[in-house]
Amino acid sequence: MINGIACEKRRFPTNPDGHRMFSIFFRLLLATIVFAVAARADAQLEDVSTIHWAYSTYFGTGWYQIGEDRDAFAIRFALRKPLRKASLNEDGSRTIGMELRFPITLGLDHFPLDDIEGSLDPDNLANISVTPSIYFDLPMNERWMLRPFVAAGWGTVLNGDESAWTYWTGLRSRFRFKTGNVESALINSIGFVGYTPSTGPSTNFWPITTVVEMAAPLGNLRLDGRQLVLHWHAGYTFFRDDLDIVRRDLTTEQISDQWELGLAVSKVDERIRVWRFSFDRVGLAYRFSSDGELKGLGLQFRSLFDQ
Repeated sequence: MINGIACEKRRFPTNPDGHRMFSIFFRLLLATIVFAVAARADAQLEDVSTIHWAYSTYFGTGWYQIGEDRDAFAIRFALRKPLRKASLNEDGSRTIGMELRFPITLGLDHFPLDDIEGSLDPDNLANISVTPSIYFDLPMNERWMLRPFVAAGWGTVLNGDESAWTYWTGLRSRFRFKTGNVESALINSIGFVGYTPSTGPSTNFWPITTVVEMAAPLGNLRLDGRQLVLHWHAGYTFFRDDLDIVRRDLTTEQISDQWELGLAVSKVDERIRVWRFSFDRVGLAYRFSSDGELKGLGLQFRSLFDQ
């Protein structure tokens, strides 16, 4: 059952050697994520944020690089409270789903490989943002879902006097289809994202996004007795009213678009557990602009439709 809509559960044959093989693969994936994040962030020296920190709560966990400048690493996690599940009823009516979210975003000054625990020390926190939001799920049919959303919150720099109100709203659409054992989805969205700082003018941009997501069984590999699934996606975002970037020399760089390519793995009918955390999937997404000025990596724990 997905969002109250019945769907076929995936079952695949077992392979006794798959667990051992995937254990190695999964550990390598986690090690790659930690090493990539730590290595890039450890290279920061007297950095000046290029994408304003108030936008980090929208972009989520990850970091960006503009030319030779580098951003601080950001971690976003969200408490979620489902209020009502979306469903299609037998009489042809529909129930609109509703979910409250409470995203908290932490900006870090550095993220060194040799002191990961120290990275979460209060002295290492550069900024914090809290942005309560509400999402509605409107099922159009068994394959097509619409999701309007709105969010507004506040953040502050911890080593200074700067603060800002942040806000965004928009509409997402997801259409599911299946070819053989490959499950696919076409995701489209349009939104409005902005912030109003304590000093200076407000600024905003309009992201318009198209994404294709696909998922297929990862051979016969299993983890904890569950079939593994490989997810991959490709997406393009056009920034209406260009995304303004402030460089080290205080000049402004305008970014008009962003491409995104991602890979992740999940388990059938069960979440992936890492230490005390559990995730729908675990993976990486590489982001870049057409002009090559914007580059970044993000951690992926959900479908882009559910982020």
